[in-house]
Amino acid sequence: MKIISIRKSARAVAAGAAMLLIAGPVLAACGSSGSKVTVAQTLPSAWSRAAKKDVTALAVKIRSSDAKACKPVVFLAPGALATAYERYGWNIAPRAVANCDAFSNTFEIATFKSAANRDAFVKERSESICRRATAVNAPLPPFQWATGTTSGANWSVQGDTRSGVDRVAKRLSGEASTFRCPKNETLGWKKTGIANVRAVAQRITTSQIKCDGFALIEQAKFLEGRAGAKTPTALGACASTDGKALFVAGFDKASMPKEDFVAEILSNKIVCASPSQAVIGRDWVVIAPAPLASSVVAKIGGTLGATCGGA
Repeated sequence: MKIISIRKSARAVAAGAAMLLIAGPVLAACGSSGSKVTVAQTLPSAWSRAAKKDVTALAVKIRSSDAKACKPVVFLAPGALATAYERYGWNIAPRAVANCDAFSNTFEIATFKSAANRDAFVKERSESICRRATAVNAPLPPFQWATGTTSGANWSVQGDTRSGVDRVAKRLSGEASTFRCPKNETLGWKKTGIANVRAVAQRITTSQIKCDGFALIEQAKFLEGRAGAKTPTALGACASTDGKALFVAGFDKASMPKEDFVAEILSNKIVCASPSQAVIGRDWVVIAPAPLASSVVAKIGGTLGATCGGA
């Protein structure tokens, strides 16, 4: 589904992000696959006949003199997009979305109520997936877009190659563009903090302690509802035994105190739905499923700290 995973590498990003299973003030909920989701705008239960007609007309124009291009046109059900909207924080609801193949590309065609909605759609998808790629330390190739307004329809077409979107832009009298993920994006954390938590997570993984899909959590997520508060130098999480979350946080003299972080995480009802325990290192803290905490100490050091959930 191209709206969620632009290329195979982006699918790996989404898979890594799916390892973040805990909801609440630290991690965003993964969402559901219901037929409707309320965001800044609302996805419909079904695309309108007029919206589908516009998308089909665009596909016909892309086809032009190439009888095999964009044939067939496969519409994506709005309900299939709901989980991605909640997980990535997307806000702009298209009028209709469909995929088709042409020029050695798989294209996603979307139409919108306004040009402003279209431009916001392109921006939020590109930037949000770039942030997710940064979170799981997975570089992405540039995103390729064609955009424009044709016969009153405001549209975007996302493709795999610049040459492909150039051809689409020419046939639809639009413009092609390339969006590259920002270099050195930190998601709000200190670079030294990121290096620290990634190193701790790597030590855990190489010690045969389960930590699948380690990803940074955006600082803005940690700060939701308490702007200006202190934070760790960086924070990430992975899926451990039985799908339980394992958190790794970094600290220095200017950061949030380690004991405050431990108290906050271990007061979260979702984290503590099963036994969890803190392991305290010199400049890091791990919150692990309680049965693994002693193994973390034995493998990478630190001391056992507070528990929650009946451990």
